[in-house]
Amino acid sequence: MNFLSNSLLLAQVSADDVAREVARLQRNYEFLSYGLTAAWVILVVYVLMMVARERTLKREIANLKAMLEEKR
Repeated sequence: MNFLSNSLLLAQVSADDVAREVARLQRNYEFLSYGLTAAWVILVVYVLMMVARERTLKREIANLKAMLEEKR
């Protein structure tokens, strides 16, 4: 019964319907790839900002240690 109903549905689908659906899916995948690219770019920028902040903090800690050693 299920096979018969699926066959009837497929018989009603035109080539234009299939082409339209394929175009819609391709457009959705395009937007998905844009979203994933944006997410990766944001992640990379965030990580680079954290690395720069870590370097700055390490430099400041080294300067503070040097100042403490001078006072001794």
